[in-house]
Amino acid sequence: MLKTKYERMKSYEKKKLIELYKKNITGKEMMKRFLRLNCIGIALLLYAVIFFLKDFTHLNWMTYCISIPIFGIGLFFIIMAYHLRKKVLNNFAIKNKE
Repeated sequence: MLKTKYERMKSYEKKKLIELYKKNITGKEMMKRFLRLNCIGIALLLYAVIFFLKDFTHLNWMTYCISIPIFGIGLFFIIMAYHLRKKVLNNFAIKNKE
């Protein structure tokens, strides 16, 4: 699979690109949305772990049926926020060639 322009950038170029992106109005809003997705994902992961550990002494099938899907959904939120961020920043890097 080919690497995108954002993936081929050096770390200082990525930081510069993120700072340029945050200066735009749409960039500020998108970064807030990515942060929100990460926070929701972390909250779901924590809830699933706490729910699982709370009933650790007497586990039954209902505990597994609730905690495993919640854990999966939280992990999905975090992974998709990362992929969407890379995709948006790659499109921004292509449009703003420097």
